[in-house]
Amino acid sequence: MERNNNIERIIVRYLQNNITEDEMRLLMSWLNEDPANKEMFFQIKKVHDLNNTDTYPTTEYINESWERIANKISNVSESVGEAERDSVGSRKRWLLSIGKYAAVVILCIGLTLGVQAFLESYKPVVYTAIDTESGPRMSHITLPDGTRVMLNASSKFNYSTKYGTSLREVYLDGEAFFDVVKNPKVPFVVKTSKQRIEVLGTTFNVLDYASDDYAITTLVSGSVKMQAIDKDGNYKEMHYLKPNQQAFVDKNTDKIILSSVKIDLSKTWVNKIYHFNNEPLSLILQRLEKIYGVNIAIENAKIKDVRYTGTFELNLPIDQVIDIINYDKQFSCVINDDKITIQ
Repeated sequence: MERNNNIERIIVRYLQNNITEDEMRLLMSWLNEDPANKEMFFQIKKVHDLNNTDTYPTTEYINESWERIANKISNVSESVGEAERDSVGSRKRWLLSIGKYAAVVILCIGLTLGVQAFLESYKPVVYTAIDTESGPRMSHITLPDGTRVMLNASSKFNYSTKYGTSLREVYLDGEAFFDVVKNPKVPFVVKTSKQRIEVLGTTFNVLDYASDDYAITTLVSGSVKMQAIDKDGNYKEMHYLKPNQQAFVDKNTDKIILSSVKIDLSKTWVNKIYHFNNEPLSLILQRLEKIYGVNIAIENAKIKDVRYTGTFELNLPIDQVIDIINYDKQFSCVINDDKITIQ
C-alpha cells in the first residue's frame, strides 16, 4: 500500500517536472513490472501534456479517456480472486488505488480546461481595418449588426472581432457617413483622434482626419452625444446634437461649437457632390487634398481666409475644380503632378 502511495506521488512529481533521480528509477521499475502500469501512466501523461499544446480535449476525448479507465477498473476487478474481492480491506485498497489514479486524471483534465478557458478569455483582439485610397472614390461597409458605413477618400476605419456582442465601437481617421441600426442595449460609439461620439440608432456624418486641426460632426436623424478629447486623452464636456445640427471641434483648443445647418444629402459627398457654403479657402483646399490625394500649398497668405460658396461633382479633375473656386480670379494656380501651388 505504501509503495502504491509513493508511485502516485512520483507520477505527480514527474508531471510537474520535479522528479529526482531516485524517484525516476522507482518509476521506471514500476513501469517495467506490468504493461498495465505503462498504459495507465501514458493515459495520464497524454491528458497532462495537452496543457502544453494548442489542442484542447473535446467532450468525445474526455469520454473516451474515462471509458478506458472504467474498462481498466473492470479488468482489474475481474482479475482479483473471489476471496480477495469479498475482503473489505482488499476492496478498499483497490478502490483507493484506482481512485487516486482517477484523481490525477481529473486534476489534469481540470487544469487543461482551465488553461483553455483562460486562453479563450485572453485571446488577442483582432481588428478589421479598411483604408480607402485617395481620389474621388468611396467604400461601402456593412458591419455585423447591419449598420452601414460609407467611407470617403483617404480614410482609415477599423473595428474589432468583438463588435456587436457587448460592444459596438469603431475607429475612424477620415470621413464617414453612418446609418446605425438601433440597439438600445448596446450603444454605437465612434472614436477619432479628438472625439468620442455615442449614438443608438442614428444617421450622421463624421469628418475627422487626424492631420487636420478641426473636426465636424453633422447629425441627419436621431440623436448624438459627443465629447472632445484633449491631448492627454481626457474627455471634455458632453454635448448633445439634434437633427440638422453640426458640431465643429477646434482641435487646438478642444472647444466645440454647435450650429444649425440645412442638410441636403443630394448635395453631399455621399452622392459624389461636394458643396461648400461660405467656407475659408484654407479649409476647402484641405478637403481637396484628401479627396484627390494631392498636396496643395498656399503661398499667398492673404487669400487663406477668403470665403467661397460653390458646388462641384467629385468626378471632375482637380484643375477644373480649382477653376470653379477661382471664378473671380483672386489667385493663380500652378499644377505639377500631385503638387499644387496657390499664388
